[in-house]
Amino acid sequence: MKQGKKWTSFIAGMLTMALIFALGLPVLAAGSLTNLKDVLVGGIRIVIDGQELHPTDASGKTVSPMIYNGTTYLPVRAVASALGKAVYWDGPTYTVYLGDMDGKLEYPTVMLKDMTSIGHKFYNQTRLVDNYGNSYGSALYNGTGGIQTYEYLLNMKYSHFRGTLYIPEGVTSDRDAVITITADGKQIYASPVMTKTSYPVYFDVDVRGCNDLKIEIPSYAAHNHLRISLADAGFYQ
Repeated sequence: MKQGKKWTSFIAGMLTMALIFALGLPVLAAGSLTNLKDVLVGGIRIVIDGQELHPTDASGKTVSPMIYNGTTYLPVRAVASALGKAVYWDGPTYTVYLGDMDGKLEYPTVMLKDMTSIGHKFYNQTRLVDNYGNSYGSALYNGTGGIQTYEYLLNMKYSHFRGTLYIPEGVTSDRDAVITITADGKQIYASPVMTKTSYPVYFDVDVRGCNDLKIEIPSYAAHNHLRISLADAGFYQ
């Protein structure tokens, strides 16, 4: 029981720090916004399994734990990352989720558009409507010139890679293409043949244990290029 109370206090502290450091907001106390006084910040070390953690926020800026009224509050994103847990902030409900959101893969841990490719670079798609009138929140599209390979180092952090392949509205190319996904040298997904009349294709591939992931999309000369977009694609813990 004491161990359970310890973890409850720890998580409560992390959630508070998520609001302070990740969002720059005053602390939420008893349902109202409260400004903190007499806060000790700096000089506090975090050591996990013998390794010291130097916490940073999502932009890489150093953040510090703090002590308030005898309780130590930790930056949730830095600690969760060190423990291999996903962090998701739901602004409208003022909720911080750790891990897989109680078993639900509702939100991606990281969007593909926010990942760094060590191969070719995707372009941000501005045409977020497909050739059947469906709209998307965000999308990337393939470049031109032969087979384009987009490569990401996942470090075995994720369990699923999900998204939707679509042909943007207005594409007239007569080319066709098949999109493949390879995990550590083994092909784990191949799309249907995509053409200018293709319906959007939802994909959900298992990437558990994957270190190196490659997405390959054939491309051609710009004047006859079949543009294929990856909509709302992301990796899930």
